[in-house]
Amino acid sequence: MLVVLECISFINKLRILNMNKSSSLMATIKDQSGAGKTKIGEILSKEGQITSIQLDEALNIHKKTNERLSTILLNKGYIDPDTIINVLNRRYNYKVVKFSDIKPDPKILKILPYTMAKTGMVFPLALKKEVLSITMVEPTDTTVVEGLQEKTGKTIQAYVSTENDVIQAYRDYYKISDEEYKSFLQFDDDPEDDEPVTSVEDFGSLVSEAAEEMELGYTEDDVKDEFMASDAPIIKLVNGILTKAINDGVSDIHIEPFEKSFQVRYRLDGAMYKAMNLPTSIKNAVISRIKILASLDIAERRVPQDGRIKLRLGKKKSIDFRVSTLPTLFGESIVMRILDQSALNVDLTKMGFEVSTFKTLQRCISRPYGLLLVTGPTGSGKTTTLYSILNRLNKEDIKILTAEDPVEFNFKGINQVPVREEVGMTFAAALKAFLRQDPDIIMVGEIRDMDTAEIAIKAAMTGHLVFATLHTNDCPSTIGRLIDIGIPPYMLASAVTMVLSQRLSRRLCPNCKQLVTGHDPNELELQGFLKDEIKNLKIYGAKGCPNCNGTGNKGRVGLFELMEVTDEAGKAITAEVAEDQLRKVAISEGMVPLRDAGLVKVRAGEVSLEEVLKKTTITKEALPAYLINPDVEKYEDKDVIIREGNTDIDFFKLIQGGLYVVKGGKKIAEINQPGDYFGEMSAITGEARSASILSKGRSKVKRFPGDKLTEIIEKYPEVAKHMFGVLAARLNKADQQFVRMLNQIKKTNTN
Repeated sequence: MLVVLECISFINKLRILNMNKSSSLMATIKDQSGAGKTKIGEILSKEGQITSIQLDEALNIHKKTNERLSTILLNKGYIDPDTIINVLNRRYNYKVVKFSDIKPDPKILKILPYTMAKTGMVFPLALKKEVLSITMVEPTDTTVVEGLQEKTGKTIQAYVSTENDVIQAYRDYYKISDEEYKSFLQFDDDPEDDEPVTSVEDFGSLVSEAAEEMELGYTEDDVKDEFMASDAPIIKLVNGILTKAINDGVSDIHIEPFEKSFQVRYRLDGAMYKAMNLPTSIKNAVISRIKILASLDIAERRVPQDGRIKLRLGKKKSIDFRVSTLPTLFGESIVMRILDQSALNVDLTKMGFEVSTFKTLQRCISRPYGLLLVTGPTGSGKTTTLYSILNRLNKEDIKILTAEDPVEFNFKGINQVPVREEVGMTFAAALKAFLRQDPDIIMVGEIRDMDTAEIAIKAAMTGHLVFATLHTNDCPSTIGRLIDIGIPPYMLASAVTMVLSQRLSRRLCPNCKQLVTGHDPNELELQGFLKDEIKNLKIYGAKGCPNCNGTGNKGRVGLFELMEVTDEAGKAITAEVAEDQLRKVAISEGMVPLRDAGLVKVRAGEVSLEEVLKKTTITKEALPAYLINPDVEKYEDKDVIIREGNTDIDFFKLIQGGLYVVKGGKKIAEINQPGDYFGEMSAITGEARSASILSKGRSKVKRFPGDKLTEIIEKYPEVAKHMFGVLAARLNKADQQFVRMLNQIKKTNTN
């Protein structure tokens, strides 16, 4: 009996202990969240994030499939990926965990294995004593938290993360397979009437079929092309051209008619290659089919047209094409830009920034206001860089407005405005309207004129963070371009935070890149490499393999030059120094030139030397500011520029007018040639002035610091050569005068 009583007592104690643990857990959950056992659906409904109808629909699916309510709402498009974490953080004090900001301890993964973690969409973060910190998609689900506490024997501290972040963490840290990763992304689409586009296996047979129908079925008129464009072979052929381009990973499709040929070319990694030749007999039908898909006027062939195609691939993916037609001599040329948002890289950390450049970029975009410019030629990735920056800054408490021509990709949480110049909706008009919309961040697709530039500058100077693109070669030339547009230099120095210039370079295929030898050391030094590193330098080049379609290159990487407008750079801009001098100032302030950024990629074996030489230029050291932009002085008639007997050592250059040389109160010579230097003898000898220099009428001269003369002679021989050329000419003239004086004295004495 005593034993039974002891057992009962032990069981009661154990029950009380478990109850205390459970109540402690519940108290912890309630204390940290305030949400208790409230389900996430109810929370979102009360917050107005979803309607009651949407909640009921999601609950019905949840009962049938047992899928997480958050996943159902996300897949239906009823909520954004950040909705749950923002609500739980703002209203229930759940701390948000972003894996980009932390690095979980790998040892914790053994405490919470993947099979246990995935059931509740949970990921372990850290273990401190007996408290296990986890992050999860639905931390209000106390059933999951209780289960984890029982299985691990640890007290649970719950945080919240987005579903995408948790899934990506599974991939990065649990190293799940691609199949397992894709299983998280599967969901049923709503049924649609239109059939998804499929690929074509035999283009040759399809083209032959289309050509035969063209020859047999119709007469030669415009009606034929319209009907032919709706025939099955043409539809399949066009769909095949589009899907092949997507599968091959190209960026652009070029359909070009010529007199005796009709070709399709693809642009892959920035380089064009011919994909197929088509019969000229079907060119009008193919072009008409594309124009029908893009909702363009197939009867209008005299003017360019722009449109857009939305293509479904399978049940879960759709891709947009930006279509441009151009009338040519032998028909309409069509270029289609592939806009695949799923393939869009908007992660700044994966774009190829050097460490120092990336740190500077982070510092610049974190400022509350200023103008940030991204420059480069067409196709250099400017828009992608801006999208990446905006994606990084896109938060619930930030309002972002963009003006684009056209809007290529749609981003949730960003108000994107298409520019329509035909109706007066220009960049300038959009900017004016933006300032009345209470924005935090503004993005201007391109600065093209004075109005747009002026409004962007004023917005940046009144508390807004403004991003814009510009077509210039590099960072220093961007400032000159804005000055040419009409923006005063002092405003640029105050408003511009940074200028980012970029190029896209083809990345070497990692499977087949090969070591290239036989480079001339002198040539390498001229191309920008250091003399000391050339001996041990390894340079790789392209070879070609099936993985890269024989090109030797696979993908592209960015080359970046970032000029931060520091105090010193701002002073140089205000002083309107020459482009070369501004570049020198920027380099001294930490800017890595494009060529140097490219050579870093060459050293790392990422890109070929030929690719860098093709995309960048080397810049010679600029002349110093005192030579490029010396002080200009103006004098009236008889004004003294240099006084005899003084010990100053500055030297001068005549720009305009004329000068008298006076010694002992007597005029002994004149200087009348613009470009002539004078006053340099005191800088050379250090002795007092031997004569005075007076202005002959109105004159204009440039003053150079005498203490820099030795530096000029050593570092800038071309300048010194000109200076001493003038000095030699003057001494020669003086010598001739001296000889004439001697001859005159001899003649007088003889007489």
